[in-house]
Amino acid sequence: MSDAARADAEPGAQLLVSRSNQSAAIAPLPTDADRILVATYRDTPNRLERRLSDHGIDPRTVTVIPVSGTDLDYAGPLTVTDRVAPSDLTGLGIRLSNTIDDLHAGDWLYVRGLSAALMYVTSDRLYRFLDFLTRAARERDLRGAYEFYRPALSDTVHARFRTLFDDELATTLAP
Repeated sequence: MSDAARADAEPGAQLLVSRSNQSAAIAPLPTDADRILVATYRDTPNRLERRLSDHGIDPRTVTVIPVSGTDLDYAGPLTVTDRVAPSDLTGLGIRLSNTIDDLHAGDWLYVRGLSAALMYVTSDRLYRFLDFLTRAARERDLRGAYEFYRPALSDTVHARFRTLFDDELATTLAP
């Protein structure tokens, strides 16, 4: 799937973004999305704001759920929720459920750096979480992009996770 095809993904489409490197660049998202909800294991809000702006995305259209073990201080145009601990998939699910209600059909849900979750939870638990999340996004006609560092997944885990998604974007993003 090309970047252009990704931006044109149908409402409700859920995409697996398989990264072949650990580049800090964001996955290609459409620059004209009305709203984007980002749950990130990778970035502080300050860094994410810069990455989004560099990509041409207006930070005022983005809500961020930081998944972090430390408190974060941010004052900027992103809407930032309270952080969620990396091992707390239940808390992340609750935060996402509450925040998804603010999105409309066709808006984007971007979960960034999901490979890091596997340091805290089993692949079975993460699979169940992603099954819940992709279903919730489909029911609301949200477009979803779920980013993994592909080398961190065994072929078996990758194949199992792949069943949850409509398509896969394998990408090597520049640093």
